[in-house]
Amino acid sequence: MRVLAHVHTLNDAGFIDQALDGLRRQTRPPDGIVVVDNGSTDGTVDRTFPEGVAVIRNGMNLGTSGAIIKGLEHALEKGFDWTWLFDADSVPEPDALEKLLAFYESLPPAEQERICFLACEMRNTESEVRHQPLRFTDSDLEFAAIDDDAPATQCDCFIWTGSLLRMKAVAKIGLPSADYVLDMAEVEYGFRARELGFRSYMVHGCINHQDVGRPPGFAKGNWRFGPFSFRLLEFPPIRCYYYIRNMLYFWLYQFRPRRPRRMVRSIVHAVFYPRTFAVRPFSHGRQVIACLRGLGDGLTGRIDRRY
Repeated sequence: MRVLAHVHTLNDAGFIDQALDGLRRQTRPPDGIVVVDNGSTDGTVDRTFPEGVAVIRNGMNLGTSGAIIKGLEHALEKGFDWTWLFDADSVPEPDALEKLLAFYESLPPAEQERICFLACEMRNTESEVRHQPLRFTDSDLEFAAIDDDAPATQCDCFIWTGSLLRMKAVAKIGLPSADYVLDMAEVEYGFRARELGFRSYMVHGCINHQDVGRPPGFAKGNWRFGPFSFRLLEFPPIRCYYYIRNMLYFWLYQFRPRRPRRMVRSIVHAVFYPRTFAVRPFSHGRQVIACLRGLGDGLTGRIDRRY
């Protein structure tokens, strides 16, 4: 089985080496590495890379989804069996790939043919955010129940970084949607995979460390008003826009069969989401505006628009 490791970058000159080092230290090394750069201006890819590392330069920022599409297209063109996805600030433990493939090989042949992706467990000691695998029900999306004594947790979607995608499944499902750009792209893709009968797993003991060397892009902060203390979200404006827009678009226009209760819940969540920024209008006014733009575009189905 030939494995392509994919690293997508945007101004990651200070982090790209650690990602590549983590891949080269694997006890079962990948058979190729591709770096997909989204128009970096800090010299991320203006260097000499080791032999076996291909570089794809995008002239503009295509977002996470756009970069992943480029990497998957490269994998399909070169005949790889798997593509292992990473952010530049993610570092897998040395035995991660070996364990992922060993779990796959332990499955019966019929189950192997149903696999969409195998994901690493996510570790992030700098953030309070815990990434958990998700499963669809007939009307919603919920956290998958994790049995620590089991070798893996079955799921429908999980964060891209650290996920090993089976290319035969990708060929049948199609590529991710470039219009989702950032948030909810994994959910949209997992839904399509589920509709075609594919299964995925988070494999226990396969560890990927995220946000290594820099603060996470999402955090919770403390805000005090007199004797009262509140926990408020910290999110850049671009993530505010895509989170609200993509979440609304998915539940209102893509999820089938449509569930009125879930659609109403999504709208209510989107309407009240900006309140965490509205209480700080002078420092977070851009976030409020981005949320309102996302609300409008999500309700009207403008998935084609960009921030």
